[in-house]
Amino acid sequence: MLDGLLDGYTQSLLIFAGINVIAAYSFYVPFKTGQVSLGQAGFMAVGAYASAVATQKLAMPFPVALIFGGVLAGLIGVVVGFPALRIKGIYLLLLTLGFAEIISVIALSWDYIGGAQGFRGIRYNPYTLEYVIGIIVVLLLLFSRLERSSLGRAMDSIHQDETAAEVMGIDVVRIKLLAFGLGAFIAGLAGALYAHQATYMDSTTFNILLAVEILVFVVVGGASTYWGPLFGAAVLNAFPEILRALREWLELVPVEWTNFYPMNGVYSFLRDFLDFENAKRLIAYGIILIVTMILRPNGLLTRDLMRRFHLPRWKVGHA
Repeated sequence: MLDGLLDGYTQSLLIFAGINVIAAYSFYVPFKTGQVSLGQAGFMAVGAYASAVATQKLAMPFPVALIFGGVLAGLIGVVVGFPALRIKGIYLLLLTLGFAEIISVIALSWDYIGGAQGFRGIRYNPYTLEYVIGIIVVLLLLFSRLERSSLGRAMDSIHQDETAAEVMGIDVVRIKLLAFGLGAFIAGLAGALYAHQATYMDSTTFNILLAVEILVFVVVGGASTYWGPLFGAAVLNAFPEILRALREWLELVPVEWTNFYPMNGVYSFLRDFLDFENAKRLIAYGIILIVTMILRPNGLLTRDLMRRFHLPRWKVGHA
């Protein structure tokens, strides 16, 4: 539907940025109940491989395979969530990190899904951008309703003080399992979309670096409002493209402006820095995270900031 409006490169950028937004929401859901997970990349891998098997080996249509990958990841998320109920903090990080590493080892050693050679020849889905946009819209509507609901307030209470929430009669176990399973389901959808856009993946595709990136999207954007993951993922995905555009602009600078000391050194430094490849992207993300934690410890968007954008409700007085 959008093929005639956007070129292939722009569509690809929007698709992968949208997948990162969906992945950021998969982290946001359990975090809303105080659960910090580094296993979202593992759940993405489950959804990606499950949907790829469904379309390539079982000849399922993509919509069915998409739901299949999400549901399987969600069910595994509930199973992983049970031991996660008893632990928190750094121990929960280690548990979810261990799960992600287990999934990577399975992907590396299981020949049925490609093994060390990777999963090749995944069926390409030409409508991935429409699916990505649709899922993001559904997630925004879902979290908008959730924030105003009793369930959303219960999740916030658990995040603030789990013991006090339990004393107040909130079913902490059920809500934390629901949050963990829903987050895994959303991650599975993101993985399925990725697999049918990239058409190839291996055991290193969904690694710890991806899990850290997902965490950074939410922390930088702001975890206190459902707009934060969208904003953080959008900004950090646009960052490399902005630097790439600056590098192209730098190439247009006349040679006579830069062939003398110290401008030649400054030009070389800027040219190398703006060559924004994977390693440098992670360095930049680290710098952005440090600066954000110092200047905006609650993220770029907070609930108080979002309330300022809401129109005031006029109260009508009666004589």
